[in-house]
Amino acid sequence: MPRPAITPEQRLETRERIRAAAATLVRRGNPESITIRAVAKQAGVSVGTIYKYFADISDLGRSLWQEPVEALRGQMLDIVRKTDDPVARIRALLQEYADFARDKERVFRGAFLYVRPETRPKPDAIALEEEPFFQHLQAAILEGQKSGVIIDGNAKTLAQLLWAALHGALALPNNIETIAFDPPKKMADEMIDSIMVMIDKR
Repeated sequence: MPRPAITPEQRLETRERIRAAAATLVRRGNPESITIRAVAKQAGVSVGTIYKYFADISDLGRSLWQEPVEALRGQMLDIVRKTDDPVARIRALLQEYADFARDKERVFRGAFLYVRPETRPKPDAIALEEEPFFQHLQAAILEGQKSGVIIDGNAKTLAQLLWAALHGALALPNNIETIAFDPPKKMADEMIDSIMVMIDKR
């Protein structure tokens, strides 16, 4: 007699159980050392079951960060809608990114500081112009240049440099633990102040 079909609710429950098991393992140790087999054991499912829901361990890992990152993008969209001044908007966007790094440290590490081991396949990259954070920065720069309050220059390059500068201030103290940098929050706050001084023409 054939087994009854799995309901959408059961599929969702299994998927969330797998994600919860992976999140538990991430909290316990090094995310790079987690395997599909370890997650299957923690979740109480077979390895084959995991592959029904996730292409590989990287796909599973990305699913853990997706919801908080989408929430961050939603908060950034609110900033864009509520902040008319392009200079103030850039500062608020950068601050939101820094606050996310502080408040969601583990998610930030997984989503933005993760270094892919050479043994894992390289993920497909999206175009920079498809990333909402970049879109918001570039649009604010263009608006500010048009109204004369932001320095001249290629808006795409400037938006990348702003993001890279702030990200570097957040990442450096985490990635190079053999040097006593200031804490990431202090570095980020000072970087934002420095960025705004450099780009604001007023």
